[in-house]
Amino acid sequence: MGTEKLNPFMDMLNTMIHFVMLNVIFLLTCLPVFTTGAALASLYYVLIKEVKGEYGYVTRTYLKELKRNFKTGTAAFFILFLTGALLLFNLLFWPAQGNGFSYAVTGLLAALTVIWLTISHYTYPLIGRFVNTPVQSIKNAWGLAIRNLKTTGLLLAMDACIVCFLLFSPMKLLLLALPLCGVVLPAYLRAKILAGVFAPYENDSED
Repeated sequence: MGTEKLNPFMDMLNTMIHFVMLNVIFLLTCLPVFTTGAALASLYYVLIKEVKGEYGYVTRTYLKELKRNFKTGTAAFFILFLTGALLLFNLLFWPAQGNGFSYAVTGLLAALTVIWLTISHYTYPLIGRFVNTPVQSIKNAWGLAIRNLKTTGLLLAMDACIVCFLLFSPMKLLLLALPLCGVVLPAYLRAKILAGVFAPYENDSED
């Protein structure tokens, strides 16, 4: 977005247009699948700058950051994707066994899934905002999640709301929302939450 200050209505309209554009470009850059990690990191970079009022050219900045985050974002994505796939397989396998031990294992797997989801919420924004290795970014994500339990709980509550929306909304609404703002809007709300968490660490860090 341009740096010129608009009146509130035009500012909101301008933001909506750019968010729709960003949503479409994000979905397109995720099509190869393995680029999803870099795409998410770049998306959060742009959105956190928007939250902080550091307006710029959204799509141009996103594409620039996509290139910068490609290596780290892709590596982190593969780590999280493989661990997530393993968790999913076991969550489907163990409940079907139908015995006491399998239910205990399922409970443990459910807890691990929440941890995996929590780490994922912090990892990609961290990669977008800070320079680090993929493994260190994942470690830092877990550390931030533990130190900011209220924020973590809020992020997980948002997940629950999104799941309810997906389950109970008409298909026509979902087909309309996904290409328009289905990814960017939830990510923007998460960015508003995470911006405050990252702020103390950004004073000593260069973008």
